[in-house]
Amino acid sequence: MAILVPHPKCQELPRVYRSPMVLEFIMINAKNTQLVSKDTNKILKCLRRRSFYKALKIVSEIDNIIERNFILQILYSVATYSENNHSTNLLKLWIEDIYVKKTINANQFIDRNVHNLNYNYNLIIKLGFQYKAPPRKKETLW
Repeated sequence: MAILVPHPKCQELPRVYRSPMVLEFIMINAKNTQLVSKDTNKILKCLRRRSFYKALKIVSEIDNIIERNFILQILYSVATYSENNHSTNLLKLWIEDIYVKKTINANQFIDRNVHNLNYNYNLIIKLGFQYKAPPRKKETLW
């Protein structure tokens, strides 16, 4: 899952590192049963390839309080998850991709009526983070 590259594709992170960095991506799927408004959907598209703190600043400008709190809660929990389980540095965490996926929530064998379809909206976040490769232990001569 991890690869060696010179630097991530994120626009906000400085490009001053000379040593190869290890990049890793994790996908998070958050279930939401409510429809996301068009304005919020546009703002989510602006979050692609943004650093985590810049994304928090952009999301905090959403007018709808319920959607803003929902998205902020997801972003904070995703950051905590990546920090605890993958030892990431929050300064080197960015959102690679974020989108809303619409899925049908109906059992076609039970519900024969096509007009009663319910939809679920899943918020899918692809996070990227970087860290320095661990140093290799030198082999002893004897």
